Amino acid sequence: MPDPLHTSGRLPLPSFGRPVLMGLPVFSVALALFLGLFTVHASAADKTGGLGVAGEPQVDDAVCVTRCVDARKATPGSKVRVEGDYLESVSRVVFAGANGPIPAGYARRGYGAVTATVPKGAVSGRVSVVAADGTRSNRTPRELEVLPPSMIPKEVFPIRGRYYPFTPNFGEDRGTHMHQGQDIGAPCGTSLVSVRKAVVEVRDTQAGGAGNYVVLRNLGTNTRFAYMHLQEPSPRREGDRLGAGQVVGQVGNTGRSFGCHLHFEYWVGQWWTGGKPIDPFPYLRSLLRK
Repeated sequence: MPDPLHTSGRLPLPSFGRPVLMGLPVFSVALALFLGLFTVHASAADKTGGLGVAGEPQVDDAVCVTRCVDARKATPGSKVRVEGDYLESVSRVVFAGANGPIPAGYARRGYGAVTATVPKGAVSGRVSVVAADGTRSNRTPRELEVLPPSMIPKEVFPIRGRYYPFTPNFGEDRGTHMHQGQDIGAPCGTSLVSVRKAVVEVRDTQAGGAGNYVVLRNLGTNTRFAYMHLQEPSPRREGDRLGAGQVVGQVGNTGRSFGCHLHFEYWVGQWWTGGKPIDPFPYLRSLLRK
């Protein structure tokens, strides 16, 4: 069994008071509905300073998901997740191009995010979206860099996004057993990625221990990496082949866990049966220096 973690509006209608003249109650209700339907709020403001009406698409960030050099460094063919608000009606994602903007269709969309593939000819720049009715969003505050595929690294750190400083805790005495991995705290929902080219060997859930977890067999080696306490079951399936940097899940707090974090294990040989876990801390630190 896997090693568990052991430390670790609607606005109210306005009140107009009791009217004196006949017919004012109807007017009051109509006015209240009008105000509710046409509320203008500052959170929908365009980054250039203009106000937006509730429901207009707004974008906050563009993050690379597959074929990535880094979180905000993509390559042609990369899948990118554009995050923001009111994105459920987006019809196009617009990338910067050498000769002008390049629109691309979406792969998936929802209220808070839309994914698209970086088109051929895209260059580094800020990303925007266009709704089905032609409404254009602001552009992302930060640029998405578009680099050659040759820049994709062979090995990457397993957490793509913010994480907290960590110190070695492999081999700690947890009472009933020894700790067999490295814990790294990070906000729940932060993307977890394949460290290197690998095949998904195990995808499972252990309610009282590892929670949702996935084990990857690293191609060309006799090693495995295990990721535990995922927020949801991994979107990958057993047998899937992955490149370095491809998403395998999100940081979570499932199983026997006491806070959002990744429990990462490094095994030589078979995972759990016949193999041996080794301290992943030195290897993880080396990835941060690349």
